[in-house]
Amino acid sequence: MSYNPWLVALSLALAALDAYVAFSVVGRIARSRGPAAVLWTAFGALAMGSGVWAMHFIGMLALEVPVTLGYDSRQTALSAVPVVLATGATLWLLGRRGTRASAVMAGCILGLGMAAMHYLGVHALHMRPAVAWSLPWAAASLLLALAGSTAAISLHSIIWRRERRHRWWLRLLAALLLGGTATGVHYLGMVALRFAPDAVSLEAQTGLRGLGLGLAISLVSGLLLLLTLGVSLAHRQLQRHTAAIARELGQARDALSWLAYHDELTALPNRANVLDLLDRLLPLARDERFEVAVMFVDLDGFKSINDTLGHEVGDEFLRSVADALCASVRSRDTVARFGGDEFVVVLERFRSEDNLSAICQKILSLVSRPVTVAGHGVSATPSIGVAMFPRDGEDSASLLRHADLAMYSAKEHGKAGYCFYQPRMREQARDRLLLSAELREALQRDEITVHYQPKVELDGRRVVGLEALARWQHPERGLLLPNSFVPLAEASGLIAQLGQVVLRQVARQLAQWRARGLPLVPVAINVSLQEIQNDQFVAGLVAALREFGLHPNLFELEITESAAMKNAEHTLRQLRQLEVLGFQMAIDDFGTGFSSLSHLRQLPTQTIKIDQSFVQGAGRNPADRDITEAIIALAHKLRLTTVAEGIETEAQAAWLLEAGCGIGQGFLFVPPLPAEQVPALLLAERTPLANAL
Repeated sequence: MSYNPWLVALSLALAALDAYVAFSVVGRIARSRGPAAVLWTAFGALAMGSGVWAMHFIGMLALEVPVTLGYDSRQTALSAVPVVLATGATLWLLGRRGTRASAVMAGCILGLGMAAMHYLGVHALHMRPAVAWSLPWAAASLLLALAGSTAAISLHSIIWRRERRHRWWLRLLAALLLGGTATGVHYLGMVALRFAPDAVSLEAQTGLRGLGLGLAISLVSGLLLLLTLGVSLAHRQLQRHTAAIARELGQARDALSWLAYHDELTALPNRANVLDLLDRLLPLARDERFEVAVMFVDLDGFKSINDTLGHEVGDEFLRSVADALCASVRSRDTVARFGGDEFVVVLERFRSEDNLSAICQKILSLVSRPVTVAGHGVSATPSIGVAMFPRDGEDSASLLRHADLAMYSAKEHGKAGYCFYQPRMREQARDRLLLSAELREALQRDEITVHYQPKVELDGRRVVGLEALARWQHPERGLLLPNSFVPLAEASGLIAQLGQVVLRQVARQLAQWRARGLPLVPVAINVSLQEIQNDQFVAGLVAALREFGLHPNLFELEITESAAMKNAEHTLRQLRQLEVLGFQMAIDDFGTGFSSLSHLRQLPTQTIKIDQSFVQGAGRNPADRDITEAIIALAHKLRLTTVAEGIETEAQAAWLLEAGCGIGQGFLFVPPLPAEQVPALLLAERTPLANAL
């Protein structure tokens, strides 16, 4: 007997394609669960089983013998059942178990299924007399089915232990091996077949036969396999796309989760993170009886850095502060940024209050160190408030609130320090809140009055000016000084209204003194940042002077150094407009802010006021003395007048005069006076300006 070489080649190609598709389906089964896995197994079993069966049928049609052959359609179709079932079991084992034992078991099942299919298919010839078999060749075909299937499946199992870039050629090699096994089983089985010389096929006339039938079966089977392969590849791409979307969603979810619990600028935990931490930590601390401390840290002077050097420098400085805070505590402690220039430190299992004090000192030391950012040397001092669990609060909200109160207490005591929470601080906070509400009413009831502190020539001791200082005549608390209510006015947005009240009182008083024929001197009025940033400030100022018929040269507007540096371009425009109108201007508290000398040169100011902290500290601290003398020298270079605040002794007055400062204020000369006592002072000290008016 002989074989049609084209049909043999076709059967071999079909078997290889069938094996490659089968191994592709294994991946889909492995990545599916539930009904999807069952569906893929059934679909793969049908496609692969029909492919092996088609290969066998084509191989039978390729046989050329002198006897006309035909195949019983029922038994031929029945011969596909073993290989379909075996293929299904093989795919399920490979898709669900990747062990070596499961690969051997799958190979044996598939080999037996192919052998059963072959011999059932040959029986469908219905030969008379019956065919004879060569047992050695039949045994060889069975051994090839078992060994070849096991080897191919074992090789495929290696795919799952290799990197992806090696899988394609391993799968191709395994497919060729399995396809060769399937065709080898068939053709070895055909070698084992022996036809009798006078044998005939009972199905020669009525059974399945013909080359066209074989080609049709090949076409249908090939299309089914290609369809299966296409669906498998599409499903794989869909899974990859779905996995990519899932990864992106997971990354986005992780990023959102990170952003929800971390500060983007410093990468520190944020407010929500700290609250969550304390909610978990405090019950544990209560059960295990250990203490927890919360430190609230606020930077003094940071706003000046941000406003003068820009937000980029400010952001970089905040990152350096975050690093300094982390270096100040243990790795198990938590440093968080609450927003702006506010940070929180959570410490657990600290040894004692003295240990907390040492940590506060370390924070003060490390955070206060000057750092160079974008070529600028900058620094800011921290104010720290400390609250301890369970002494100062039983929950996160109360601990944070009390630490915040302690921090404000540290600021009130001079900044650059730390305070532990005390119950009285809560009463003080409540008192500030009450006082803020009363201030709003006081502005309506004319309880704000103005006192005047003279500016005196240090040489001749003549009065050359006055400074208007607000006082609050509280109906219950008595006369309140500015430091007790001006910060409240700034915090509550009442400072502009307070400034307007002071301006109108001063203008009215000057008009009254002029009507009485008193010699007048310029009166300095403090202007807040909120006022100078208001576009209507200049118009309101001019309107008040026009109402009382006063010339702008009777007014000197004092703006603090830090306020002058904030939004410098807008401030400069406002001040130049005031200069054109005839107002005099002075920089107050010079040396306490974060000045830019280039901006200072551009400001249309005539006077620099030296902060009283330098004057009063000069006797104890040589640095304060040096700074004061440097400010005076700078003012001379810029052709500016210097006014020293807070002079209390003759020694201070003599030193300042010798250093070149011409004008001073302080209790050494005259304390702030109510308006009714000023006329006597003006009459006693006649000035050139008075003669000119």
